Amino acid sequence: MTEPHFTPEITDDLVKMHEEHLVPAIYAQWAHRVVELAEVDIGHDVLDVACGTGSLARAAKMEVGFSGKVTGLDSSEKMLDSANRHSRGIEWKLGDAEKLPFKRDQFDRVMCQFSLMFIANRVHAIKEMLRVCKPDGLVVLAVWAPMDHSRAYTTLTRLVHEYLGAHAALKLSAPWSLGKPGVMDAMLLSAGVNEYECHERVGQAVFASMEMFVNTHLRLVGEFHDLDEEVYRLMLNAADVELRPFIGHDGQLVAQLNANIFTVSDV
Repeated sequence: MTEPHFTPEITDDLVKMHEEHLVPAIYAQWAHRVVELAEVDIGHDVLDVACGTGSLARAAKMEVGFSGKVTGLDSSEKMLDSANRHSRGIEWKLGDAEKLPFKRDQFDRVMCQFSLMFIANRVHAIKEMLRVCKPDGLVVLAVWAPMDHSRAYTTLTRLVHEYLGAHAALKLSAPWSLGKPGVMDAMLLSAGVNEYECHERVGQAVFASMEMFVNTHLRLVGEFHDLDEEVYRLMLNAADVELRPFIGHDGQLVAQLNANIFTVSDV
């Protein structure tokens, strides 16, 4: 069965929100953990596939030193423009994850952090990552663990379903689709991978407030700007009650957000 596939429209507003809110709230903490599992070292040639605004590539750059090289590839010029503004010494390349513009056996490490779920043909993308990785290299894929591990996100998804409908809730939950038991295993086997490890890691998302948590995710799935004001008010009132257990004394919302990180050495 094909897992849900939803790719957000890449607008200037989404790119700005990604770098200013999602990176500090979610992605920055994971970048260093993914790089550590990938055993990125001095002198490595590293590729970050579907790099977005570049948080993973920046973390890798800190490890490869002057003798190494980091390349970030994304299909969005807007994402790459933002990545370029926030970094130095990284090559940013426009391209398709399903048809990587690199030669066979080029990179020591090929990584993809929380982007595989947004790619239409995921099996082919994995095959491409394997193709451009050196035989003694590593391909590392980070995906979200099942959503039911995060009560804050299951609560938000239920509220979105109640107030905005099933389609909006499906878009919101799509990034967790690869966390379902067996999905990544089947995908890796279809891509020809026989040996891999799955590293389960516990993490969290930290937002300045409940309202920012809600608004950020509504904007991410394109449901914010055309939202009826009364529906939005009712939803926020409900969220204020149901998301209260996740609010700290400082007003921040802290949501558990776990990940499964797959390392493939059979390349």
